[in-house]
Amino acid sequence: MKKFNAPFRGPSAFTVKARLLLGFTLIELLVSIAVIAVLIALLLPAVQAARESARRTQCLNNLRQMGLAFHNYHDTNLQLPPVYIAVHFARVPHPIGVAGSYDDINVHTYGEYLLPYIDQGPLYQRIDFTSPYFSPIDLTPIGLPSYAADNKSVVAVPLSVFQCPSTPRTMTSFEWTWNEMGIPIPCRHGASDYGPSNGVQRMRQLTVLSQQPSTKVLDGVLSNNIPSIRLGDVTDGASSTALMWEIAGRPQVWKRGKLQTGAQTGGGGWSDILNAESWFAGSGPEGCAINCSNEAETGAYSFHPGGINLLLCDGSARFMSENTSLGIFVNLVTYNSGTVVGEY
Repeated sequence: MKKFNAPFRGPSAFTVKARLLLGFTLIELLVSIAVIAVLIALLLPAVQAARESARRTQCLNNLRQMGLAFHNYHDTNLQLPPVYIAVHFARVPHPIGVAGSYDDINVHTYGEYLLPYIDQGPLYQRIDFTSPYFSPIDLTPIGLPSYAADNKSVVAVPLSVFQCPSTPRTMTSFEWTWNEMGIPIPCRHGASDYGPSNGVQRMRQLTVLSQQPSTKVLDGVLSNNIPSIRLGDVTDGASSTALMWEIAGRPQVWKRGKLQTGAQTGGGGWSDILNAESWFAGSGPEGCAINCSNEAETGAYSFHPGGINLLLCDGSARFMSENTSLGIFVNLVTYNSGTVVGEY
């Protein structure tokens, strides 16, 4: 009997279904995982860059909002707000405030004066301006008054307009003790990542970077030495003079992107006198200005790659490269040096 071999017709539907139920082989699975990992590695930097771009834009918007607040205050009061008010004579230390024939430590700062112009009118109304921002406090042991008003609860409120979203912040308010008065003055502050342009301390090579005569300091537009300055006094040009800049991350100390574990620095609160005292002296022996350290009075600091955001006297905010020359930064800080800063 002759046998016939049936022609090959490919796998049956049953066989195909069985193979599908078995899923991927191990090699196929590993290849798929590798491809997905490569795609994630390619996409993650782009996603992070997009997020940082959005955060930097929000930071610029914060500064623009403060710039508008400064201008509205100026229109109402015909001057910029004093960076802070205090008078020194015998008991108040000499570097604090302006010289007078009496002592007055009833301190209030620019952050408080701006509150009505940044949609914080109700918070402003809670401040008793007959007592310092750190009241209640008894200063009779050093020959000054005892203050009973509760201003501490106001200045402890964190406000988003003072906080850069790029800052890796673990707290939006913090405790700080001010010791310059010879008696500890504790206070809780709402955090701030921005500081005012007080001026330049005459030290290191900063002495030769401005056209002004050599003096101990060069005043900025928000110097406590000049509590009633007007925009018309800014002879270097409003678009060439700094009003505020980022000093982010305080009270924690950061240096070149690295957290200095356990170290703290003053000036991290929007109402803090140590924030209002924001003189530029440079960081390190080279007098570095940008993104070297956020320690008090060393310069500008941010968590944006490559530079910082700053606010100019015309109300505009812009990004400034950390590679900007020290001379340009010094001349941006001064407001009447006779030097108009060009593009940077």
